[in-house]
Amino acid sequence: MKKTVVAALLLAALPSAALAMDQMAVQPNALKWGPPPPGLPPGAQVAVLAGNPAGDGPFVVRAKLPAGYKIPPHTHPTDESVTVLSGTFHIAMGDKFDAKKGEKP
Repeated sequence: MKKTVVAALLLAALPSAALAMDQMAVQPNALKWGPPPPGLPPGAQVAVLAGNPAGDGPFVVRAKLPAGYKIPPHTHPTDESVTVLSGTFHIAMGDKFDAKKGEKP
């Protein structure tokens, strides 16, 4: 059985404790899913929960990544916090993709 990884991503130029966003509750079926941002391979789906990923401020997105999905090495100009809601997410650091150096949290 293939599993899809569902992750909540919080990207912010400020520490996450400093975010001043209103509280909200979002049901999964109410999310508007779309393609991943440029630079990511096709197959993922992303839903914006708060903020604007194209802007300078903090934002929150949820991502659905199909089993075996590989995010190429990249950098972020801001902090990133990733929470895996279901599935397994392997992560590694470096400037080239090397599955042998990855970790499975």
